[in-house]
Amino acid sequence: MKSFIFKISAITGVLMLFTLMFIAASCNKDQTCRGTVTVLDTVGAAVASANVKLSAPSVGGDVVYDGTTDGSGTVTFDVKLPAIFDVYATKASFPGLAGVGVIRLDEPGKEAEVKVIIQ
Repeated sequence: MKSFIFKISAITGVLMLFTLMFIAASCNKDQTCRGTVTVLDTVGAAVASANVKLSAPSVGGDVVYDGTTDGSGTVTFDVKLPAIFDVYATKASFPGLAGVGVIRLDEPGKEAEVKVIIQ
């Protein structure tokens, strides 16, 4: 009788251990935020090869991400620390013009899009 109770206890313990491991593994979700910026000109056409900068103030200094738009005028940023970013877009062939905006990547795992117009 004692060996039967011991076996049942051991099996129950192992099952509880597997359950805890499964629960802990399922909580490890990706916390990276993804922001997509689309840059357009004043007539609504996509601007390829535009320089895009995301910046947010931080205690340790500004957090900055830089990227360049593709042929469809978009660039995507994978951001590790959630924040609200100022967006600044420029293109060398549009001297003196810039596009500005804000993108909210303020929750872990959040995805957001913003369109900015260079004018």
